[in-house]
Amino acid sequence: MGGLVAVLAAACLGWAVWAVASSERHVGEDARAGDARSRAVQVPCREALRFADQERLPAGAKDAACVMQHGIDTLYDVGFRISRTGLDAWLADTYPDMKLDSTCVEDDADRCGHLDLHPYAEGGAVALELTVRDESDGSALVHFKPFNT
Repeated sequence: MGGLVAVLAAACLGWAVWAVASSERHVGEDARAGDARSRAVQVPCREALRFADQERLPAGAKDAACVMQHGIDTLYDVGFRISRTGLDAWLADTYPDMKLDSTCVEDDADRCGHLDLHPYAEGGAVALELTVRDESDGSALVHFKPFNT
């Protein structure tokens, strides 16, 4: 009986060692390759805007680039340049409850804001973040980030 227990214990130990080694190998591969769920991928801006129930970029916006990152939540980042007055007019018309201030997490942001959407956007967004970097020519580099968690 003792021999059978020893054989079973050795088999279990061998399986456990294999499982740990195998999982460490796969974790290392994921870290090198990047988890596909968390990588940012370029998407059409109309997709990103629809997520926040917007039909188009603000009037006067240019140099738009949009990415989506999907993991536990979905986050879109709509980056564009616009005049500061154009940004202020768009925010006043579209998100009048969003207040921008200068206490931002991002070091390169001059102003930022957060807005919980009530009701949630039909496209899926539940909240928005906005960061603004003021440029010397009177324009602003904006990152409009709707997300769903």
